[in-house]
Amino acid sequence: MEAVKMTLSIFSRQQKIRLLPFVISTIFFLLQPYEQSSVIGAFFKIIPIISLIGYVIVTRSQFPRKTKTINAETLIPEDIYSFCVMFGLCVSLIGDLLVACPYLIVPGGFLFMIVHLVYFTAIEVSGRHKGCSSSFAWLFVLLFLNTWLCTQANIDSYFLKILVLLYYVPLFLAGWKACAAAEDSPDDKAIMMACVGASCFMLSDFLVIMDHTGFPIPFAEFLYMLTYFGAQFGWAVSTSTL
Repeated sequence: MEAVKMTLSIFSRQQKIRLLPFVISTIFFLLQPYEQSSVIGAFFKIIPIISLIGYVIVTRSQFPRKTKTINAETLIPEDIYSFCVMFGLCVSLIGDLLVACPYLIVPGGFLFMIVHLVYFTAIEVSGRHKGCSSSFAWLFVLLFLNTWLCTQANIDSYFLKILVLLYYVPLFLAGWKACAAAEDSPDDKAIMMACVGASCFMLSDFLVIMDHTGFPIPFAEFLYMLTYFGAQFGWAVSTSTL
């Protein structure tokens, strides 16, 4: 039991080695000279996500449950939380390819709405936080409204204003759910990493929308991609941190 915990810990040497492909590919993408909308740029963009998918599969397929011995015959995580996170990463992979094309941004955004709902579901069905109990739910409601009011000011189309509003709903639900779970279990490193991931996602998507609506943000592309990879990193490693 104890050996499994040490192997699954994000702080173990083995887990750090497994994260090297993600770290290297993320640094390369952030420094590479290609446009995100180019074929080469889109290719390098999805490599870090593929690395995280591999990280979750390798980690959780070897140790599907805390009390189960090694199971190398399956590549699908058996615990529901890790499976949901892996599924969310896979949907993100497709979404990244779609948003790289200017004509497919809306379908790509829809896929990321699904990603946020999947992450929300992961916490709910895994029992990390059930129901609507939270001491700061009203803070997320205010944050949701203020964020939308801030971003919609630069949008002329009422249709797009509504789309942005709808997009923010699952994004902030996932953020609230992760923070509520962290409130319930403050010593749980896994859920704390999920909370970090959800927070980075809210910041990343806010920067993306502000940048695409013409609001001047210095180094906007670098910042929202950095926080995006940080978000996916947080959710991925939350499957192994104990």
